Amino acid sequence: MKFIRIIKMAFSSMKLNKTRTFLSMLGVIVGVASLILITSFGYGAQAAILERIQAMGSNTIVITAGRSSNMMRGAGGELTTSFESNLRKPLTYDDLRYLKSQISDLNASPLSQSRTTTKVGDNTISISVAGTNEDFLSVQNYKLDQGRSFINSDITGYRNVCILGSDIATQLFESKNPIEQTINLFDSKFIVIGILKSAGTVGFSNVDTNIYIPITRFQVITEQTRLQSIYVKTPGNMTMEVLMAIITKLLTAKHGMENFTVTNMTQVVELATTTTNTLTTALTAIGLIALLVGGIGIMNIMLASVAERTREIGIRKAVGGSRIDVLLQFLLESVTVTVTGGTIGIIIGYIASNVAGKFYTTRVTPMSILIGFAVSVVIGIFFGVYPAMKASRLNPVEALRYE
Repeated sequence: MKFIRIIKMAFSSMKLNKTRTFLSMLGVIVGVASLILITSFGYGAQAAILERIQAMGSNTIVITAGRSSNMMRGAGGELTTSFESNLRKPLTYDDLRYLKSQISDLNASPLSQSRTTTKVGDNTISISVAGTNEDFLSVQNYKLDQGRSFINSDITGYRNVCILGSDIATQLFESKNPIEQTINLFDSKFIVIGILKSAGTVGFSNVDTNIYIPITRFQVITEQTRLQSIYVKTPGNMTMEVLMAIITKLLTAKHGMENFTVTNMTQVVELATTTTNTLTTALTAIGLIALLVGGIGIMNIMLASVAERTREIGIRKAVGGSRIDVLLQFLLESVTVTVTGGTIGIIIGYIASNVAGKFYTTRVTPMSILIGFAVSVVIGIFFGVYPAMKASRLNPVEALRYE
């Protein structure tokens, strides 16, 4: 009963000082909401990247420019890459054609990207344009919503044709059928031949807003001869390990050196997981710093409250209140403020994450909610102990004299 009475007294004191209570909560609300929101970006990016990688299939191989030290493992066992700067012969579309000429039934698609602008009514918008070939749908596991994919003659004929992501198609043409319509890219007219089904967001890059054109035309217009990467599907008559070994041997002989990296999806998933975990940890640390600042604010306000209520404390101790009673009252006030603020912050952070999810991939996890709530409790205790102890140690006689 005594403990319940102390809790009631703590709540009564908070009600009498609503402004002070709100200001105490505000730092925690902002800190927890920030923690939930920013970690949702990290977890969202991780989920989107892994989902897209896994959607490509376990039999996909990625070739990237620059040599990594065999995807070395760090001291803690984590997967790391250390790229050498030996790029005298970067990846080119000729490398892809060479591999297809040497390996039968090989599906391989290049990727090279650039940004440009195009007109939408009276507005000019910035868009991402990617150069690829006729294999990119099967290799990337994209699906067409309407129209057709690239064919070999589109690539060899350097044709001005394009395939639109679902969102950019809607943005450019609204309710009209985009097929056979023209858009202006790099000051050239391109005919729309296909629309992709929605593929979602990969990290912070929305595939649905991309535009794809033949790699040959892309290279002529942008004067970019280097490829960012080559994606390869393992033929049914060959294992992934054998194909990786053959690709490495062929490209090494062609380049005169191993200045590229060949990885499979398992390695890419591990690397993406490690990278996004590091990102999420960093974002969590930023959120915790915001909470720490809020905790310091709470301690300052609680210390001011002790000074303001010195006479009240003296009366309470004079009529029989013990040191532990006073300590518990002030500690409970601090914890109640932070827990209430933390709960409100979780709700605000969750709502903000859902709103941000309309533009980027976000994901609020039970772990981030648990961390936010637990840290709120810890901050309430940690930053409430000193003011509570100071209040409990006040001499009742001196406190009663306090004006």
